[in-house]
Amino acid sequence: IYLSIYLSIYLSIYLSIYLSIYLPIYLYIYLSIYLFIYLSLSSPFVFVYLFNYMCIYLFIYLSIYLSIY
Repeated sequence: IYLSIYLSIYLSIYLSIYLSIYLPIYLYIYLSIYLFIYLSLSSPFVFVYLFNYMCIYLFIYLSIYLSIY
């Protein structure tokens, strides 16, 4: 379960950097919601569910921050 948490962090950071450069914000938010639903359904644990919600929030914040600068 710790490996899935580590991979979700790495994937969220990598996709936030990649998608904020190459995609607009609205499409990016749509993909982040889809990724959040996919990760929450693939892992039924409540802790992982809340942690994925935090990752998506960080994900959107980094996309907005990197799109400004």
